[in-house]
Amino acid sequence: MSSYNKTILRPQEWTLSHSNFYWLTNHAPVSNPSFFPQYPAYECSWSDLAFVAGWTVIFAVLREVMMRGVFAPFMRYWIQQEERKRLARKGARTNGKKQDAAAVANGHSSTITVANGHGINGAGDELRMRKAANDKSSVNGVPSKSKRMTKRQRLEEKKVTRFAEQGWSLFYYVVYWSLGMWIHINSPCYPFNLDNLWIGYPHTPIPGPVKFYYLSQLAFWLNQIIVLNVEERRKDHYQMMTHHIITTTLMIMSYVNGFTRVGCLVLVLFDLCDILLPLAKMFKYMSLEPLPDITFGLFLLSWLVTRQGLYTLVVRSVIFDTLRLLPFLEDGAPEPAMSIPRWATYSALLTGLAILSLIWLLEIVRIAKDAIMGKPVEDTRSDEDDD
Repeated sequence: MSSYNKTILRPQEWTLSHSNFYWLTNHAPVSNPSFFPQYPAYECSWSDLAFVAGWTVIFAVLREVMMRGVFAPFMRYWIQQEERKRLARKGARTNGKKQDAAAVANGHSSTITVANGHGINGAGDELRMRKAANDKSSVNGVPSKSKRMTKRQRLEEKKVTRFAEQGWSLFYYVVYWSLGMWIHINSPCYPFNLDNLWIGYPHTPIPGPVKFYYLSQLAFWLNQIIVLNVEERRKDHYQMMTHHIITTTLMIMSYVNGFTRVGCLVLVLFDLCDILLPLAKMFKYMSLEPLPDITFGLFLLSWLVTRQGLYTLVVRSVIFDTLRLLPFLEDGAPEPAMSIPRWATYSALLTGLAILSLIWLLEIVRIAKDAIMGKPVEDTRSDEDDD
């Protein structure tokens, strides 16, 4: 903590209370005149660690509540309804076959003559005999119907879990993208004035909505790291872990160094894609063709615009505009000014996110190509032991 004077962190004595874990602390004497002047402003302080810790737990609890109490029950209900419809269609086909058999009999014996001259007494008896033959697993080593149902139920439960995970992601990103857009619209950078990311630095005190948005987002990403390592490992585990570590590192550095404007802009650019992808997957699990492919196409378009287009401009601004618009320690500016090591670290981490986005784009294009050729959109984040 002895190096706090190199950041916008304020030295203070603070007593830990339960409100620190869910409510903003360390009010500033005045509001920020250029950014949400109508709301209270706050200083950046060490007590913010308690807020982040508290909201990490809140998100963990809220995730379980939404998954187990909302999305999983909904998906189970949906599967039950689809199964009833399937059985109804199957019953209709069976009744149609019975009517055809009665028409062939034409008022004579209900016995249906087969090729060898013998008969099976009635179409219903024939169906029952076929069903009985299918249930005899011990003869040919074929799994019994009960075992097949057990396997199907396991697959359905896995689908329920996947749907609930995507439902939670959709819920979170809709809320936080909306909050982020509201903040961005009221910021000096709206609609896309990148120079105002740096003009007037350091941007303190921090408006209340910005501090809540930033720290709660940080708590969410810390919770994501925990989830990624606790739950069943996926094929893209290391890519996701790299992304989460870079994201949390950038958020911590930008917060303590007063670069929340650029941080808010990056978050709102990234969160739009994270609304459409879970939605496409949910449509896929519900078998609502062609909505998965349509939504995936919108996701691809949003990715190209936000992550490959606008985000690239933000990275360029971090690398070049900061050299032109920010005070640097090496030029004799007082703390908290930018330094060459910090500038290099920000530039490298943001470029790393850009490279990850490009790698994921190649995978997205491959999936889109399969969809165009008539293949269904698949969830590539499957388990490592899936076939």
